[in-house]
Amino acid sequence: MVIVFGLHMIGILRIPWLEYDLRPQSTPDRNRGYLASALMGVFFSAGWSPCVGPVLGAILTFALNGGSISHGASLLSAYSAGLAIPFLLAALGIGWVTTILRRYGKIMRYVEIGMGVLLVIVGGMLLFGTFQLLSRYGFFVDLGL
Repeated sequence: MVIVFGLHMIGILRIPWLEYDLRPQSTPDRNRGYLASALMGVFFSAGWSPCVGPVLGAILTFALNGGSISHGASLLSAYSAGLAIPFLLAALGIGWVTTILRRYGKIMRYVEIGMGVLLVIVGGMLLFGTFQLLSRYGFFVDLGL
Protein backbone atom coordinates (compact mmCIF):
# COMPACT_ATOMS: atom_id res chain seq x y z
CA MET A 1 0.00 0.00 0.00
CA VAL A 2 2.86 2.39 0.77
CA ILE A 3 4.27 1.87 -2.73
CA VAL A 4 0.83 2.39 -4.31
CA PHE A 5 0.38 5.66 -2.40
CA GLY A 6 3.87 6.75 -3.46
CA LEU A 7 3.10 6.01 -7.11
CA HIS A 8 -0.10 8.02 -6.74
CA MET A 9 1.81 11.00 -5.34
CA ILE A 10 4.35 10.81 -8.16
CA GLY A 11 1.54 10.74 -10.72
CA ILE A 12 2.29 7.36 -12.25
CA LEU A 13 -0.85 5.76 -10.83
CA ARG A 14 -3.96 7.92 -10.34
CA ILE A 15 -6.52 6.86 -7.74
CA PRO A 16 -9.48 9.23 -8.14
CA TRP A 17 -11.05 8.73 -4.71
CA LEU A 18 -7.83 9.93 -3.07
CA GLU A 19 -8.33 13.31 -4.71
CA TYR A 20 -11.89 13.98 -3.52
CA ASP A 21 -12.57 17.13 -1.56
CA LEU A 22 -15.64 16.87 0.63
CA ARG A 23 -15.46 20.29 2.26
CA PRO A 24 -18.46 22.54 1.68
CA GLN A 25 -17.61 25.25 -0.80
CA SER A 26 -19.43 28.04 1.01
CA THR A 27 -18.62 30.66 3.58
CA PRO A 28 -18.53 29.42 7.17
CA ASP A 29 -21.61 29.96 9.31
CA ARG A 30 -20.60 32.30 12.14
CA ASN A 31 -23.64 31.24 14.21
CA ARG A 32 -22.09 27.85 14.95
CA GLY A 33 -19.39 29.37 17.13
CA TYR A 34 -17.92 27.54 20.09
CA LEU A 35 -20.10 24.42 19.86
CA ALA A 36 -18.87 23.70 16.33
CA SER A 37 -15.27 24.22 17.46
CA ALA A 38 -15.74 21.88 20.42
CA LEU A 39 -17.31 19.19 18.23
CA MET A 40 -14.48 19.52 15.72
CA GLY A 41 -12.03 18.96 18.57
CA VAL A 42 -13.93 15.86 19.69
CA PHE A 43 -13.91 14.37 16.18
CA PHE A 44 -10.25 15.27 15.67
CA SER A 45 -9.27 13.60 18.93
CA ALA A 46 -11.26 10.48 18.02
CA GLY A 47 -9.25 10.17 14.83
CA TRP A 48 -5.98 11.13 16.52
CA SER A 49 -6.17 8.75 19.49
CA PRO A 50 -5.01 5.61 17.63
CA CYS A 51 -1.85 7.51 16.73
CA VAL A 52 -1.00 8.85 20.17
CA GLY A 53 -2.48 6.01 22.24
CA PRO A 54 0.45 3.56 22.04
CA VAL A 55 3.02 6.26 22.77
CA LEU A 56 1.00 7.63 25.67
CA GLY A 57 0.55 4.10 27.01
CA ALA A 58 4.31 3.52 26.92
CA ILE A 59 4.97 6.83 28.68
CA LEU A 60 2.38 6.03 31.35
CA THR A 61 4.00 2.62 31.84
CA PHE A 62 7.43 4.24 32.22
CA ALA A 63 5.95 6.77 34.64
CA LEU A 64 4.32 3.99 36.67
CA ASN A 65 7.49 1.88 36.75
CA GLY A 66 9.74 4.88 37.42
CA GLY A 67 8.70 4.95 41.03
CA SER A 68 8.46 8.70 41.53
CA ILE A 69 5.70 11.15 40.81
CA SER A 70 8.16 13.82 39.67
CA HIS A 71 9.67 11.48 37.04
CA GLY A 72 6.20 10.61 35.75
CA ALA A 73 5.18 14.26 35.70
CA SER A 74 8.31 15.24 33.77
CA LEU A 75 7.72 12.48 31.20
CA LEU A 76 4.09 13.48 30.71
CA SER A 77 5.02 17.19 30.56
CA ALA A 78 7.56 16.51 27.83
CA TYR A 79 4.99 14.41 25.95
CA SER A 80 2.36 17.16 26.24
CA ALA A 81 4.82 19.82 25.11
CA GLY A 82 5.82 17.64 22.17
CA LEU A 83 2.19 17.49 21.10
CA ALA A 84 1.29 21.11 21.82
CA ILE A 85 4.30 23.05 20.51
CA PRO A 86 3.98 22.01 16.82
CA PHE A 87 0.27 22.90 16.85
CA LEU A 88 0.94 26.25 18.51
CA LEU A 89 3.71 27.06 16.04
CA ALA A 90 1.45 26.08 13.15
CA ALA A 91 -1.31 28.34 14.50
CA LEU A 92 1.10 31.25 14.95
CA GLY A 93 2.66 30.76 11.53
CA ILE A 94 -0.45 30.08 9.45
CA GLY A 95 -0.29 33.47 7.75
CA TRP A 96 3.38 33.02 6.95
CA VAL A 97 2.81 29.50 5.61
CA THR A 98 -0.09 30.67 3.45
CA THR A 99 2.10 33.39 1.96
CA ILE A 100 4.92 30.92 1.28
CA LEU A 101 2.54 28.42 -0.32
CA ARG A 102 1.11 31.10 -2.60
CA ARG A 103 4.53 32.36 -3.55
CA TYR A 104 6.08 28.95 -4.19
CA GLY A 105 2.96 27.03 -5.21
CA LYS A 106 4.56 25.81 -8.45
CA ILE A 107 7.34 24.10 -6.51
CA MET A 108 4.80 22.11 -4.47
CA ARG A 109 4.33 19.62 -7.32
CA TYR A 110 8.06 18.83 -7.22
CA VAL A 111 7.89 18.44 -3.44
CA GLU A 112 4.95 16.05 -3.88
CA ILE A 113 6.92 14.01 -6.44
CA GLY A 114 9.91 13.90 -4.08
CA MET A 115 7.74 12.70 -1.20
CA GLY A 116 6.19 10.09 -3.52
CA VAL A 117 9.66 8.80 -4.43
CA LEU A 118 10.48 8.63 -0.72
CA LEU A 119 7.28 6.64 -0.08
CA VAL A 120 8.18 4.19 -2.85
CA ILE A 121 11.64 3.71 -1.35
CA VAL A 122 10.26 3.16 2.16
CA GLY A 123 7.62 0.80 0.74
CA GLY A 124 10.33 -1.17 -1.03
CA MET A 125 12.35 -1.35 2.17
CA LEU A 126 9.27 -2.64 4.01
CA LEU A 127 8.54 -5.15 1.24
CA PHE A 128 12.05 -6.57 1.14
CA GLY A 129 12.60 -6.56 4.92
CA THR A 130 15.37 -3.98 4.90
CA PHE A 131 14.17 -2.43 8.16
CA GLN A 132 14.39 -5.79 9.95
CA LEU A 133 17.87 -6.30 8.55
CA LEU A 134 18.98 -2.86 9.69
CA SER A 135 17.55 -3.36 13.16
CA ARG A 136 19.16 -6.79 13.45
CA TYR A 137 22.60 -5.24 12.96
CA GLY A 138 21.89 -2.35 15.31
CA PHE A 139 21.83 0.37 12.65
CA PHE A 140 19.07 2.34 14.37
CA VAL A 141 20.82 2.08 17.75
CA ASP A 142 23.98 3.52 16.22
CA LEU A 143 21.96 6.45 14.90
CA GLY A 144 20.52 7.08 18.35
CA LEU A 145 16.97 6.21 17.26
